[in-house]
Amino acid sequence: MNIFIKNKDKSLFLSIFMALNIVFLPYIFSFFIGNHDWDWVKGVSQVLSLNTGMFEARFGKFILNVALFSGHIFPILNTVVSFLFLTLGTIFLIHYFNIKKLKTKILIGLIAVLQPYILGWLYFPINTLGNFSAVLFVLISLILSEKKSIYSSLIAILFFILALGVYPSIMEMMLIVFSIKHIINNSPQKAFLKSFSTIIISLILFKILLIILGYYKLINTDYYNLKTTSIIYILQNLAEYIKLFFTQFILSIPFVPKSLKLISLFALILAILTSTKNKKDIFLWFIALSSTILSAVLTPNIEEVAYQPRVNFYGLGYLYIGAYSIILQSSHKFIKNIGFVLSIVYLILCINQNLYAQKVWNFGQQAEVNLIIRMSDRIEERASHLPIIPILADEISLRPRYYKEKSDKPSPYLLERSFIIRHIPSGMFNFYAPYEVFYKISQISSLTPDLYNYLQTSSAIWPSKNSIYIDDNYAIIISTPKGLTAIKNQLPK
Repeated sequence: MNIFIKNKDKSLFLSIFMALNIVFLPYIFSFFIGNHDWDWVKGVSQVLSLNTGMFEARFGKFILNVALFSGHIFPILNTVVSFLFLTLGTIFLIHYFNIKKLKTKILIGLIAVLQPYILGWLYFPINTLGNFSAVLFVLISLILSEKKSIYSSLIAILFFILALGVYPSIMEMMLIVFSIKHIINNSPQKAFLKSFSTIIISLILFKILLIILGYYKLINTDYYNLKTTSIIYILQNLAEYIKLFFTQFILSIPFVPKSLKLISLFALILAILTSTKNKKDIFLWFIALSSTILSAVLTPNIEEVAYQPRVNFYGLGYLYIGAYSIILQSSHKFIKNIGFVLSIVYLILCINQNLYAQKVWNFGQQAEVNLIIRMSDRIEERASHLPIIPILADEISLRPRYYKEKSDKPSPYLLERSFIIRHIPSGMFNFYAPYEVFYKISQISSLTPDLYNYLQTSSAIWPSKNSIYIDDNYAIIISTPKGLTAIKNQLPK
């Protein structure tokens, strides 16, 4: 456990940590705010607390936010400290895999922290500290699970449950990293079974804990994040799971193009072919590979997790880290050289996509803020009195205008979601004292004849002059055709 003894370990930590901060320097200094984080980040009406995520069983998510920053999200510091914990977890991962050579340690460390799947968590700054520290929690647990002491096992179980209480999809990482480690290092059967059983016991206890929390109504079991599926449902959707398993290695998403997918797939196949020597290895590869869709199998809301970077961060991401770890440590010089070239190319492509994403995000955020300013100016010019309640008919994401690539699958938080706050707009808007932004259910409670006539006959899409309607109560902003159709559909027939 004491891995910071030798200077080379300190140098490795600094190398990975500095590289991570340099690559994401634009993000760090932009003080990024994803749509529903505005109020939390501002910390005016509310700050993060230990029970903030309890409704969806995320009881471990904000412990460090509260302990270190009293629940506040601070510019620069929040991201840098989050990166620090991610780097610590990566150092533990390198030691868990028993990687010896410094060159290999650096390559694996950089791949671990710079894969563009990290972008899925950077969209929401309230998520970064909890979700990146969960990587460290898992590695601490995996290391402790190999110790002979019963106390080590108990602590490992507690840390596993804590990590699962940050984000349940961490179970994919738990199983993948465990499997890869035992493919790389052929541990004694007793140590292998002890570590594996600790993971399984932790997953079972976590599920029992969810049942208890649900029984006492401390969590919202109807929330999409907590819905689980049945064996019958799994069997009925088996074809869909099989399709997802194979296509996840090929289909591109924003900032994870086919070039990255195919390089990783080649490295994965190479790792499987060069490391599978017996039935135990086959069993471990089965666990590692099937775990990449574990979240999708366990939820009836497959679309919420399939091809999503925030889930892939713990699944596909760590599978690829394991694959590169195997081929870079191959006893065959030719395979090792191929692995070195692949990892360098992969790393360059990863860095390029991360920089590209930050450029797109920055331009998109500036464009959307400027749009809000223009809308606000028009309201101020035409309103007889203020404040009034703005109703924004649909959200507008301007980031896609700065992204030239085409992706096989969408990724809402990487590209499609607007920075304009979606369902708690009072966090972003102050002057107009708005209610919820119109998304599915209109917030218009007093429909006057003039407003009804406007929506039915003369409404138009922004930036048309008729895209904004103002009366004594509301400023209706028709931002997209989808928004106009949706708001019309809710009018009395």
